[in-house]
Amino acid sequence: MKVNDQTSKSRTKEKHSSTFILYTLIMKKPRKSKKKHKAPWECTFAKEEKCDCRPGEIPKSDKEYFEILSLCVLQAGLGWGMLRKKWVKYRRGFYGFDTDRLANSNMEELLNNPDTIKNKNKIKAIIYNAKEFQKIDGEFGSFSNFLSSLKGDEDEAIKQLTRRFHHIGKYSAEYFLHSVGYW
Repeated sequence: MKVNDQTSKSRTKEKHSSTFILYTLIMKKPRKSKKKHKAPWECTFAKEEKCDCRPGEIPKSDKEYFEILSLCVLQAGLGWGMLRKKWVKYRRGFYGFDTDRLANSNMEELLNNPDTIKNKNKIKAIIYNAKEFQKIDGEFGSFSNFLSSLKGDEDEAIKQLTRRFHHIGKYSAEYFLHSVGYW
């Protein structure tokens, strides 16, 4: 009799758990498949999630372009929402993304700063990219002029970004161009 009671209890648990699962599947409100937001600062969704990411606005200065490029470097492989939450801290740690100051920084100085990310490769990339930004400014007068010189050839724009900047791959380059309103 005890065996039957245990069997009955186990069947009741299975019934209740399967009923609960069925109930939650039926009664839960379906998630919206498209989440509208504007790149880059409102974008907290993983690239695999279905979302409607509107292009960002064209930055008003080279400093804004560099900050967005740095965002693309830093967010690679990380949760975008977490990175956005810590962005004020990172902005402070990376000297407001001032290319002159970053180009003259060393990796150890930034690595020891409590307000920066603790990834040597990403810090090295930020320093290198600040120097590259300065070169582009010398060649084209501004980063905006550099991007304008690439208008009309999206593949070339992506190729130039991946070639000139460290820790920027094809996907990061596409996201950067989307975030700065290039297309």
